[in-house]
Amino acid sequence: MKKLLGITLAILTFCFFGCGSMPDDSQYRNMANQNDFSHFFPSGSFSLSFNNIDEAYDYVKAASIKFASSSGKAKAKGLAAKLSGPSRQGDQPVLVLCTMLLGGKDGYFDLSKETRPLETVCRSAVSSIVTFWVFYGDRQVSIPGYYLQTGYRYEGGNQGQKVYRIGEDTYEADYPIGWGVEKAFSYLKKEIN
Repeated sequence: MKKLLGITLAILTFCFFGCGSMPDDSQYRNMANQNDFSHFFPSGSFSLSFNNIDEAYDYVKAASIKFASSSGKAKAKGLAAKLSGPSRQGDQPVLVLCTMLLGGKDGYFDLSKETRPLETVCRSAVSSIVTFWVFYGDRQVSIPGYYLQTGYRYEGGNQGQKVYRIGEDTYEADYPIGWGVEKAFSYLKKEIN
């Protein structure tokens, strides 16, 4: 009887907490589906400013979903990192920078010379690295996503880049265990260190 009660409690806990997060994911899927690829990714490298950290979070979550669904690639790896380096500011309190690196069988695509729509290039790439850098106050994070076509795999585990160079500034990356988008934004909000 105790075993049955324990299993029942475990199932109820999973349903309560597991189902509670589902509307959030579907909300971001809906945001991704309601906008074109170019809304989230106007070019291979760009910056956006946001009024508050929650708007930036919504953008990064929806943009990540849009990239995966439009490129036809699953996310293979990617951990978020704390960045040590100079702070940056945009027109509004939160600055998000994004870059894409797309690779094919013959090397990387030069997106500045590409004439095809960016979404088409992303679909034809074998591998894609999409990195968001988020700057908020005196804190900054990188949120990279590594995407691969079916049939390929990355070698070397889930290691991330140790140093990022953005313009003339250099940022050292520290990858806390288990960090994803949620923990990165919790760090930016100073909810965790």
